[in-house]
Amino acid sequence: MSRSSRHGELRGVARAFGRLVLPQECAGCGRPDRVLCRRCRALFGEPQRCEELTQHLAGSQDPPVAPLPTWALATYAGPVRHTVLAWKSGGRPDLTGPLTAEMARAATVVSPIESPTAPGPVLVVPAPSGAARRRAGRFVVGDLADAFGRAVAGVSDGPVAVVDLLRRRSGSGHLLGAAARSRDRAQAVRCQQRLSPGTVCLLVDDVVTTGATLAACRAALEESGAIVAAAFALAVTAPPGSGVIELSAVSKETQRTLRSVD
Repeated sequence: MSRSSRHGELRGVARAFGRLVLPQECAGCGRPDRVLCRRCRALFGEPQRCEELTQHLAGSQDPPVAPLPTWALATYAGPVRHTVLAWKSGGRPDLTGPLTAEMARAATVVSPIESPTAPGPVLVVPAPSGAARRRAGRFVVGDLADAFGRAVAGVSDGPVAVVDLLRRRSGSGHLLGAAARSRDRAQAVRCQQRLSPGTVCLLVDDVVTTGATLAACRAALEESGAIVAAAFALAVTAPPGSGVIELSAVSKETQRTLRSVD
């Protein structure tokens, strides 16, 4: 037996032993011997526009705020919810590969920006995460932004950079609950530096609920001089009382691919 064959056999034995000690199962449905089974992974489908499903991203008249084009790959329910929670809790770091790959795929399916006229690179900006999560090395939105940024760079005509610009302001908590999300949302997030006027930004998050966090991120970036062109997330929460939604049911008017930002 050659040395390479022996090494391959030893690696196989080690993997088998590892599965006996720490059994691997699908994070979505519990099927054995899968990090994320084919059926559960398929729930992260084609990216679809979803801002009209949220309270804070669909636009408003008072004060006038334009809708923020927002895309998601799945509805945050069932196996999708189990998967994302397992990853965010830190209990399943093995999900980083498949979930970041799904986010990168979104950038190749939807061209988020073409030939920007603004100076400098397009900035891919992760939504802020709590200090405790960062200290624990569980800044999963940063992982999603890195993967998305690399994919955008592969399809963009100009330079792209992933920049961790945003932080929660003291006292903003986790922006949970409808009342908390509505109250002073424009002040809940701060941008750590001024940006060149007209800098184009793309926001990345893991889950969109009411859209308050992304709205606060947008406000902070725009206050710093940027243009927020779009937002992308793994999943979106169905509105209360609607049950599990199919993203393809969102109106066709909102599913057009974004073009250039002037």
